[in-house]
Amino acid sequence: MTIWIDEFASYSNRVGDIGFLTRSNDENHGNACHYRLSDHASRTNRSHEPRLTGWCGTTNNVSVTACGLARVSRVAKNGRVCLIELTNADEIAAALEELGYPGLE
Repeated sequence: MTIWIDEFASYSNRVGDIGFLTRSNDENHGNACHYRLSDHASRTNRSHEPRLTGWCGTTNNVSVTACGLARVSRVAKNGRVCLIELTNADEIAAALEELGYPGLE
């Protein structure tokens, strides 16, 4: 998967950086969908456990889903960031180790 996100939603805009991709769906605003890249894994609402993929919970009609890891592949002139989803198991394991989440599944 390749996706473009706005720079204000990204913790990094350097090509090659890897982070956790999170999607938020806001039912209060026509189910608007926003993505962000973070150096911290999303956490579930109730247990507060970090999650690599899957639904994390809903608060005030905003649903949060962890979408795995992504790498910054390009930064546009206007600051938008192009991300590519990581799919290689070894690359994911290495990135999780580097980000401080070894063994996160």
